[in-house]
Amino acid sequence: MNKNKICVIGLGYVGLPLAVAFAEKFKVVGFDVNASRIKELVSGYDRTLEIEDNLLNSVKSNISYATDIQDTKDCNIYIVTVPTPIDNANRPDLRPLVESSKTIATVLSKGDIVIYESTVYPGVTEDICVPEI
Repeated sequence: MNKNKICVIGLGYVGLPLAVAFAEKFKVVGFDVNASRIKELVSGYDRTLEIEDNLLNSVKSNISYATDIQDTKDCNIYIVTVPTPIDNANRPDLRPLVESSKTIATVLSKGDIVIYESTVYPGVTEDICVPEI
């Protein structure tokens, strides 16, 4: 397990706490497309208040942040924690999952692990996400 480096894709209310928890034991890269979000986390502040600043700063040596997916290419475990919002008819918007899958496909190596931590209906991972990878 010491050879593992984890990338958490999406640093919202699910992703950031997960990244911080893993950073207590492993090297982690937190990836998000929102550059201002990354900037605040690098400075040791979480405006969403999901993680207290002292906890965020206590794992600083094990966590880095990126908006460029190429900065994650040395990771071997990818955990996708992007939102799956629903529209007025309660249909899920799968675009964040599809785009995340396409993005990580550019840095994956044989043997890497991809985990989807998102609320979706049965079959989405196999039928929609995996083909993008």
